[in-house]
Amino acid sequence: MASLIAMFESNVQALSKQYAVPIDQVRFLTLLLLGYPLGALYRYGLHPSRTSLTVRHVFSTSLGILLGLLCFGWSQMFLLFFMTGVCYAMLLWLPTTVVHLYTIVFAMVCVSMGHVYRMITDYEGWNIDFSVPLMVMVQRVSLTAFALNDGSRADSDIEQKLTEVPSLLEYWSYNYNFHTFLAGPACTMKEYLNFVDGSNFTTKTSKRIGSDVKYPVLGRLAEAVVCIVLHQVISAQYPIDSILKPDYSLPTRILLAHIIIFHTRSRFYFVWLLVESINNYIGLGFGGYDKEGKPVWDVCKNVRPWDVEFGTNFRTVVTGWNVTTSLWLRKISYNRVSYGWISPTLASWGLSAVWHGFYPGYYFCFLSGAIMQRASVNMRRLLRHHFHTSETWKRIYDVVTWAISHTMLNYGVMCFLLLSVEKCWMLWKFYYFFPFITVSCAALLPVPYDKKEARNGDRQNGVKAQ
Repeated sequence: MASLIAMFESNVQALSKQYAVPIDQVRFLTLLLLGYPLGALYRYGLHPSRTSLTVRHVFSTSLGILLGLLCFGWSQMFLLFFMTGVCYAMLLWLPTTVVHLYTIVFAMVCVSMGHVYRMITDYEGWNIDFSVPLMVMVQRVSLTAFALNDGSRADSDIEQKLTEVPSLLEYWSYNYNFHTFLAGPACTMKEYLNFVDGSNFTTKTSKRIGSDVKYPVLGRLAEAVVCIVLHQVISAQYPIDSILKPDYSLPTRILLAHIIIFHTRSRFYFVWLLVESINNYIGLGFGGYDKEGKPVWDVCKNVRPWDVEFGTNFRTVVTGWNVTTSLWLRKISYNRVSYGWISPTLASWGLSAVWHGFYPGYYFCFLSGAIMQRASVNMRRLLRHHFHTSETWKRIYDVVTWAISHTMLNYGVMCFLLLSVEKCWMLWKFYYFFPFITVSCAALLPVPYDKKEARNGDRQNGVKAQ
């Protein structure tokens, strides 16, 4: 094992030096791209029709752990092993009525330890380390525990609930499989097990999907390539800290913030579209058929770039970004927090902030996001119906709301990138605090609505997560 890691590192260093790309990015991308040849072997050589489930689980788990060791090393993998081991023990030994609560608390403690370690060793850095799979693993272990709790309740009709604890091999395969371990996304345990045994490809009428997966695979790969090219070209001209130059006018700074956030998002688009392509190729991304009998590839969809870039309202933009994380927050937080002394929206945004880490900029960003979500609902209820009297006014409304939504979002998201209190405060002063003041006033408007209507509307709006 040591010789394999050493040989891999020497090749990665050579590539990094040859193409002048940071070694952590070369290492990470190389291991991600291995998903295609390994996926071909898994899909065709170990097809569920002629391979036992045990072999498929062992193969996927072993490769996932190997990729983790090559990418992060033994020392960084230890916390992931520790967290999954303890969380599985809790599934076995704790009552199903409380196991989900203990699991999410323990998992959040583990990811917090990882974030603190990262801040100590790479403060304000963007190097790729074990915190990425650790954050995704928090979603997996908590989704499993909550599904088990749902399965123990007689009144539960949740589709993804579990009625029994999965085996240790199934649990580790779910958490460490080679095609989602490095960069996600996190599907549910039931979705993963249905993929491993091949039942996700069969409908009630026993219809099976054909081999035509060109667009879900090659289409996503092509989109990923376009996104990384855009990132490389634009980021070289507009680095993140350029937003803090004092000699810009406010309109110029607003435009610059949009450019910077676009090229930063493009880097995330690249990774998420790439892993979606890999998982579609393997088969995990297949989610069934629509009403017309057409295949739907949405299980591993983590971003909808068109919605994010051209969405005309806050809801469309935020629900198109980091889709699986938004679903995770909704399943374990938003839908389970009742109206009372704590708001489901604030609880979900707060959980998302802690899950991301402890840089002050994250809390500037997520506090702004929670307020913007409330403000967007209020303004939509007050104004939208006035502009839907004709197609012309509707288009004008869409253009204006696009510009306002992105300006306000960029104001908050820039703090996510700047990280420190000093830089965030400097940026907000350059904006004269007008976005924060504006959305706060809009959020406090006395818009009449009942709680049931608000709850249903907010569920449709979704929960934001970076």
